[in-house]
Amino acid sequence: MRYYDTIAEFSREGYDIIVDKSWEDLNPRDLFDDCVTDLDKLVEDINSGKLDWFFLRVRVMVEGLELAAEHVGGCLYENPKDVLTDGLAEDLIDQALASAKKEVYRLSKRFTELSYAVDAEGVTQ
Repeated sequence: MRYYDTIAEFSREGYDIIVDKSWEDLNPRDLFDDCVTDLDKLVEDINSGKLDWFFLRVRVMVEGLELAAEHVGGCLYENPKDVLTDGLAEDLIDQALASAKKEVYRLSKRFTELSYAVDAEGVTQ
């Protein structure tokens, strides 16, 4: 089971947004080469905790129901909260909100159908 650490939780446009992170399965050596950076130093900084190497997830929720999620891996930050200000999390939030709104529309149609069936059965609270 994958464990996530919450970076931020807030509401936007009536939805609950959760931004969290988990460990990154990929080795940094698979994404970077020595032309870009000193890989040994990079790996040392990750292993020592100076840098955080993680997988970012954004979830859009309503009443505890997850409507959409977006993910991106290979995140490298000194402070994971920086994803909230550099545009990365915001891009994922925008994508997840767009997906969630489509899901709300689809579910509203389905719940309308179910509501008619419940009414026909005479089921009440």
